[in-house]
Amino acid sequence: MIDAKNLTKSFGKVDALKGLNLHVNKGSIHGLIGPNGAGKSTTIKILSTLIRVDSGEVMINDIPIKRGVSVRSLIGVVPETPRLHEDKSARSELVFHSKLYGMPKKEAKTLIRNVISAVQLEDAADRLIRGYSTGMKKRVALALALLHDPEILLLDEPMSGLDPVIRKQFKETILDLKEMGKTILVSDHDLYTVEELCDSVTIIQDGKTVVEDTIESLRNKTGSIAIEIKVSDDSTMDGLESKLTSLDCVTDVSQKRGWVIVKVRDSKTDIPVVIHTASNHTDILEARQTKITLEDIFLKYAGGHHG
Repeated sequence: MIDAKNLTKSFGKVDALKGLNLHVNKGSIHGLIGPNGAGKSTTIKILSTLIRVDSGEVMINDIPIKRGVSVRSLIGVVPETPRLHEDKSARSELVFHSKLYGMPKKEAKTLIRNVISAVQLEDAADRLIRGYSTGMKKRVALALALLHDPEILLLDEPMSGLDPVIRKQFKETILDLKEMGKTILVSDHDLYTVEELCDSVTIIQDGKTVVEDTIESLRNKTGSIAIEIKVSDDSTMDGLESKLTSLDCVTDVSQKRGWVIVKVRDSKTDIPVVIHTASNHTDILEARQTKITLEDIFLKYAGGHHG
C-alpha cells in the first residue's frame, strides 16, 4: 500500500533523510518510530505530498507520489497540532471542507453525519471549536481526514496531549477504522501508543531505516520473553549476571532497581535453565516472567535516545 525506497531529503546543510525505506501493508496499522530528529515528520510530510524528495521512490497504492492529485485522493492526514477554524463548529468546518472537495450538497450531508458519528462527536458537533479540548480538536481533524473516505490515514502523534480517558476512546476509534479496512501509518515517539495500536513498525534513526518488521517478529529476534529475578543478597547480583550471560539460551542480562532481568527466546525450555542456574548461585526471593516490550526492541536497535 505504501512503498518508499532510498528516500533522501536535505534542508540546506541538514540531511533529514539519508536513504530511508518504508513499507506499509494494506489493512495494517504500522508504526513509524525513532528519536527526535530521526526524520519521522519529514517522512510524513513527503507521504502527505507536502514536500518533495530529493531522490528515491514513493508509491502509494502503486501510484507514484509525484502524481499528487491522485495520491491525495487516497490519503487522509491528521497532523500533531490540527489547524482548525476556531470560530466554526465541527459541522460547519466539515461543510467548508466538503465544498473544497466539490462534493454535492446532499452527498456531503450524509458523509458529514457519518464521520461525526465515526469519531464520536455527535454531542459537540454544533459547538464552536474554540471551546473544544485537545482531544475533541483531534477528533475534528480525524473527521476532516475521513471526509473523502481515503484508503490510507497518516497520523502524526495522534495521542499527544490527550488525557487517559480520551486517549482510550481515540485508540478504540483508530482500531475501528482498521476494522473498516483502512491502512494506517502512525508516527509517534510514545512507544506505549505504538505497541497498543500497531501490527508492525519501522524504526528510524539519523534519517535511515534501522529495522522494519512485525512487532511479534522483533520480539522473537530481541528475545521474546524476560524473566526477572530478585535475590536475597544484592552483593551477588553482579556474579549472577555474569553467570547467566554465559548461558547459550540467554540473549541479554541487565540489572534494574534490584532485579536481574534475563531475556530468553523460549519460555518453556529456557526459563527452567535460568532459574536452576540462578538458584545454584544465590538465594532467590522472587522470580517473575514478563513480555519483551517495544521499548526493549527500540533500545536494542536505536540506542535508546528517544523522545
